[in-house]
Amino acid sequence: MYATEYALLGGNAKAMDTTENALNVIREGLPVDMIDHAGDVLCVTKSDLVPLIGGNLRSFQRKKKDSHLTPQQSEHTLAIIGVLTSATEYFSDRETALTWMKTPQMVLGNKSAFSYLDTMAGISFVNDIINRMKYGMTA
Repeated sequence: MYATEYALLGGNAKAMDTTENALNVIREGLPVDMIDHAGDVLCVTKSDLVPLIGGNLRSFQRKKKDSHLTPQQSEHTLAIIGVLTSATEYFSDRETALTWMKTPQMVLGNKSAFSYLDTMAGISFVNDIINRMKYGMTA
């Protein structure tokens, strides 16, 4: 659960090798500097990413480097990276996946996938669309 996503953010995938370990990492909170890694992976600015996970940019700028995200922000960050992981698996290329996620899509009501990533329901919706594409179902 989220081992690949955690590794993309600079964490040790083995720390997330079981559901229990993943829950412990999430409950402890991701280190705040992983937001910078997430922005790099997603090719978005911190000011675009922080509101998606329910944060305030100014609050994040004041956080100390050794502080942690809340469990909700941590899980949301990992889930957003999970969407990218799923899209990358489908498109076989991260750049193509990112382009798809940032471009308005008819199947998404002419909105980009990123516009849905501010809620867990939106993340689930985008993942459902990606899974339909993976398995040849009408998206």
